[in-house]
Amino acid sequence: MAVITPVPEAPAGSRTPAPEAPAGFSATRALAWARWLPVIAVAAYVTIPLLCSIAYAVLPGGTFSLDAYSVLGADAKLTSAIVRTLLITAVTIVVLIAALVPAVVAVHLWAPRLRTVLEVLCTLPLVVPPIALAAGVVAMLRWGAQQGRGTTPNAISQFLQSPDLPLILVGTYVVLCLPFTFRSIDAGLRTIPLKAIVEGSQILGAGLWGTVWRVVLPNMRGSMLFSVFFATALCFGEFTVAATLNQQTVPVWLFTVSSTDFRASIAIAVLLNLITWALMLIATLTAAREARTRE
Repeated sequence: MAVITPVPEAPAGSRTPAPEAPAGFSATRALAWARWLPVIAVAAYVTIPLLCSIAYAVLPGGTFSLDAYSVLGADAKLTSAIVRTLLITAVTIVVLIAALVPAVVAVHLWAPRLRTVLEVLCTLPLVVPPIALAAGVVAMLRWGAQQGRGTTPNAISQFLQSPDLPLILVGTYVVLCLPFTFRSIDAGLRTIPLKAIVEGSQILGAGLWGTVWRVVLPNMRGSMLFSVFFATALCFGEFTVAATLNQQTVPVWLFTVSSTDFRASIAIAVLLNLITWALMLIATLTAAREARTRE
């Protein structure tokens, strides 16, 4: 006859110990690694094509060579395109900062209710495709040219399309930069007590624009630097409008030379990409350092 041994009952309030997890496994650690997957995917999506382009440009036939960059000093059209693009970039930055900074400062000081209106106006270029904007500009210039020689519209059309400094590209690039420049400058003004600074300076006898120049702008250095670098990147990277208006900028030169010297076009494109990334990195680090300094 079998003897049944009673199982002792667990003391009241005690819990049954959970089974131990396998060695080396941790749900928290797995979640931490999973959160890095999107970052790794984006980094791979961005860097792999760039690395392949660098390899194609400097490793022809598997041997290291910088012959593709000899076009920098040998092609006069590239030099002319670089000078023209730099001039367009400089004028674009000046017009953008000179027009937008006073407007945003005025809205923050005297008409905060109009900030939403200004934001909507500045972000409208995001919903208009660049090719549509270029088509509208071409139609306007064509209408001016059709008015005949000696007329004011024809003279304005010719002046805006000057090959030395195509002001029509400057105006178009200012419009394309507005959304990002407004966001940057607006965020910079929100981090400082603008009204208190202006009121305090006026009590001490300083003028409004003197205060803006000597106090407000230095506190917005990071935001303005980001705007400057973004405008530079856009001017050196925009192709649609420049090609539609038949203006010889660096991106248009890259497209033209790609049919005869594809390796050189890839080499110059890689160089421009690296310069753009370096500028954006400097702007980001500067803005972060300015924020820490203010805090």
